[in-house]
Parts: sequence; structure tokens; C-alpha cells
Amino acid sequence: MSSTQPLQDLGERYWALGLPAAATSALARALAIEPGPEPAIRLTEIAMAQGESAVAKRYAAIAVERAPGPQTRLLLGAALLAGGELTGARRAFSAVLDARGVTPAQRARAHVGLSRAAAQVGDAPGASAQAGAALEALVPLGPEALAVELPLIEEVAALLVGHGRGAEALASLPPPAPGGSPGPLGIALLMARATTESSISDAAIEAALAAEEAARPTPAIAMRRLERRLRRRLSDDERTATIAELEGLAEAVLSDAGGRLEVAERARAWFLLAKACEDDPQRGARAMDSYRRGLALQPGHVEAACRLALLLLARGDAEAALGEIERVLRVDHAHGTAWRNAARLLDVQSPTVAAVVGRILDAAAPGAGRAAGSVAPHLLTATVEVVRHDVLAGVYAHGHRVKNLLGIIGARARSARKLAQEQGGDVADRLRDLESDVTSLYEEWALYLRSMQEQTPTVERVPLGPLMLEVVAAAGARNQHVPITIEQAAGLPDVRGDRMLLREALMNVVSNAAEACAATSSDVTVRLRSIAAAGGGAPLVEIEIADRGPGIARAHLGRLFVPGFTTKETGSGVGLAIAERVITAHHGRISVDSAEGQGTTVIITLPTDVSVLSALGGIAASAGGRS
Repeated sequence: MSSTQPLQDLGERYWALGLPAAATSALARALAIEPGPEPAIRLTEIAMAQGESAVAKRYAAIAVERAPGPQTRLLLGAALLAGGELTGARRAFSAVLDARGVTPAQRARAHVGLSRAAAQVGDAPGASAQAGAALEALVPLGPEALAVELPLIEEVAALLVGHGRGAEALASLPPPAPGGSPGPLGIALLMARATTESSISDAAIEAALAAEEAARPTPAIAMRRLERRLRRRLSDDERTATIAELEGLAEAVLSDAGGRLEVAERARAWFLLAKACEDDPQRGARAMDSYRRGLALQPGHVEAACRLALLLLARGDAEAALGEIERVLRVDHAHGTAWRNAARLLDVQSPTVAAVVGRILDAAAPGAGRAAGSVAPHLLTATVEVVRHDVLAGVYAHGHRVKNLLGIIGARARSARKLAQEQGGDVADRLRDLESDVTSLYEEWALYLRSMQEQTPTVERVPLGPLMLEVVAAAGARNQHVPITIEQAAGLPDVRGDRMLLREALMNVVSNAAEACAATSSDVTVRLRSIAAAGGGAPLVEIEIADRGPGIARAHLGRLFVPGFTTKETGSGVGLAIAERVITAHHGRISVDSAEGQGTTVIITLPTDVSVLSALGGIAASAGGRS
């Protein structure tokens, strides 16, 4: 055993408790003693998980100096890429390709890094070519080896689909036998294409997963199959059977004897089980235990910690919930859900409220417990958001009764119209008008209710440039007399989020701008650029949508995001409300500045968190409709 192993174990325990500063301190002490690269590698990974690209670069350089090889050079390339040092990142990834003994998976990761570096300077052909090279590096691997690298394969597939090469890539693979599995590569490409191509059904993906599992049963494939099942509405019996299967899977993953699964994949199994259990009050304890076991493997998973905090709050265990909220804020001090959970903890009548606030602020900004500084506004805003959410939740619950009643009225009006048509006279025409009015009101009310739903995005990498081009093209097709131009700065990083939800939000905003300009045929300009984040860390992406339409009265600006409020004669008043909730769910910000006669500018800011993207999986859920 290494003489520094106790220090390294201590660092891991601190990290598991959500104490990155203490973990870094212990591992840094081990680094000063241990001549090997292990402490430097772990310190790099922790820094990357917190978005500290400069710190990650320093430790990765030490790891390369101590053990130059593909693994450490890949780590250095990732740290440089996260910090925007593209030349150094390309050099590190190229060195991996030239190294002796490089494995196909390491070669593919190097090409992925080069693809992302090319995309950040606007070199779409280069990025596409590198994504194709990553696929070529993986093709020689057998299905068993590919199954172990499923997270990497999914990353490559997402890149290829993002560059419009999904169908081409799938066609380049050997065709499966009739009724057989297309293999892990084929399945990953199918799942990635399904996010943008409606022709690929869930049934086709589930059939491919079932065929692969029958041919080569692995925990990774089983997890994807169960993930897709949990996206559907399950009966009680189906949920019980799914939970039983997930419990067996989680135990098998935990006892992975060969150590073939990545830690993130092991944690994923426990988080899936927790998700399946958390909606059932009888299984609340099982859900919490599963979240805890997953967090022990992947303590930096802030979404899981937030879900656990909510379960603990529901059971009245405020102290344990506060501990999970502190964990999240130590890793991501601006995490919106964590702040909202913190607001739910506050009882202004409690004599301990000051101590609770102090702990929350210290977790977000060490030393801020006594002097709130710039952190306090987050808490105040979150408190308002909690109140707003609770009010909307009540309206949403009762509003469904109204929607159902409108549906019944519409159906009976339709039946009455058909009877009246058989008898003749003008009654049928009047009933047709009533049916049309009720149907229109039903659709508008359904949209209004949807704007009140809290959005829960499924995280994936989203290249904003191609997505924005798609949105502008669609909005332009609907408003053909309004010129819409797009300006994109070089080196635009990807954001993390749900592609379909973001597309809907951006479509609502751009379409609103175009509709405002329709009467005068004035133009709309969309600008995308990267901006520095306050306090360092991963950069932000800013999207500006500016029109030269009639503008909005200052008195109305404060109500633009209220569901049902509109300044248009035919508007439903839900487009901006949906956009605001989607952007907030992605931990972003949206603001509007306007004046009558001077046009309107909407500014959307989204986080990138590039350094943690490789640990996040999933395929985006669809979200249709707009105002």
C-alpha cells in the first residue's frame, strides 16, 4: 500500500460528504509526498467537477509530468478545453493519438476533444470530421468491449447527430441480422437521432435494446432500457416490477467484480432506482437510501442531492435536508434548485433561523454567514419563487377540472351539431360556432396550464449555434416578410440542457420578436456570444434577441412572464411564461428591455459547465407546443 493511501482515502471520504475544499486539502498533502500521478489525477477530476479549469490544468500538468501517457494527456486536454485554451488542448489530444499503446477508446476520446475544440472556433467541417474519426476508432471494438464504453459511445453519437451525420453514421455500420441487435454503436446512434427525428420511435429503440440485452446482457444496456421505461406512465404492477428489476441491477452494479463499469455508471443505477421509488410514499425510505448510495459513488451529482433534500423535507428531517443543500451549494453556489430548497427550510418564526441562514450562506460562500454579501439576493429570490410555485401549483391542480369540463362541453357540442345537421336549419351552424369557440378555449387553457408546470430538463450537450439556426429558420418560415439575421461569435461553447425544451423556449422568444415586426417588416437580430462567469468558472452563453418593432410600455415589463398576460390582441400569454420557466430550469436568466417606439431586446444567459458534461448522460425529453 502507498504511504499516502490513508490521505487519499481521507480525501475521497471528504469528497463523498460534499466537502471539496477538505478533499482537495487532503489530496494536496498526498501529492506533496506521493511521487506517482494518482493524487494529481484525482485533484484534476475534483477541480473539473467544480468548474475550476485553471486549477484542473495545474494538477493535470503535474499528472502528465509524473506519468506521461494517454490517460493523463486526455485529462490535460479536457482541462485546457474547459478553460478555453484551445491550442494547448489540441496539442494534448494530438499527443494522445501519437502515443504508444493508446487504446481505441482513448483514441476516440482524443478525437472527441479535437471535435469540441474545432466547434469552439466555428470550424464545423473540422468538428464533424473529428466526430467521424471518433466513430472509426470505436468500430473495430467488439460488442462486449463497446458495451463497457457506452457513455463514450453516446457522446460520440450525440456529436455526429449534432453535425447532421447520424443517418450516415448508422448506415456505415454493419447491418444487423434480421431481428438481431444493431450493437451498442447502432443503439447509441438511434437514441441520439430520436432527439431530432420523429421518424425514430420509442418502440424501435426499445426493440433494439431488448435485442442487444438478449445477445449480450450487461448492466449498462439494462439501465438504458429501464430509463426509457420510466419515461412512460406505468401502472402500479409495472412500477413494482420495474423497481424489483432495478434493485437487482443496482446490487449487481455495486458488486461489479471486474471493475469494468465507470463510477458514474454505478451511481446511475442507484439514481434510477431512487427515481422509480420516490413518487410512491410507501417507498420513500428506499428512494432516500438509493440516492445516498448513488451519492457515495458520485458525490458531486447535484441533481441527485437536490432530489434527496426534497424527500428529506417531505419527511420533516430538516437537519438532513440542510446537509444535502449544503453539499450542493459547496459544489455549485448558484444552483437554483438548491436555493429554492433552502428557502423551503426557512421558518422566520423559528429561533434557529439565523443559524440555518448562516449555514446556507457559508456553504455557498465560505465566510458569508456573518456578512451575507452578494449571496443573500439568491435566497430572497428563491423565497419568492417558492411562494409563486406553490400558488401556481394550486391553480394548476384546480385548472385541470376546468379543462376537463371544457373537453366535455366540446364533445357534447360536436354531438349536438351532428344531430342538428340531420334535421336541417341554422341550429347546426350556431352549434358549429360554439364547438369552434369551445375547442379554441380548451387549447388555450391547456397551454395556460402547461406554462405553470415546473420543467425538469434531461441533461445533454447542446451546441447552441446549430440549434439557433434551426430556430431562426423555423421562425422565418412562419414570418416570411420579417428578416431575421443571426450573428455568432467564434469559440461559442456548448451549453448543458434539454435540447427540445431549449428549442421551444427560444422559438417562443424569436417568434414573438418576428410577430412584433410583422406590421412594419422591420428586422430581428439574434446574437450569440460567450461571456465570463462572475467569480470565474465555466463561461456563460448570452443570447440577445433584438427587434425594431413597436416596443412594449414600461408599465407592462414587470408582467411579461406572468401566465396569461399578453400585449397582443390574439396572443395566449403563455409563450414567454413557458420560456422563463424553461430557462430557469436550466439555471439560466432571461430579461426584457423595451420602450414604446424603440423595439424590444430579450437577453437570455445560460451556463455551460463544460467541465462536468462528460459525467452527465441521458437523452432529452420532447416538449412540444408554443404560444
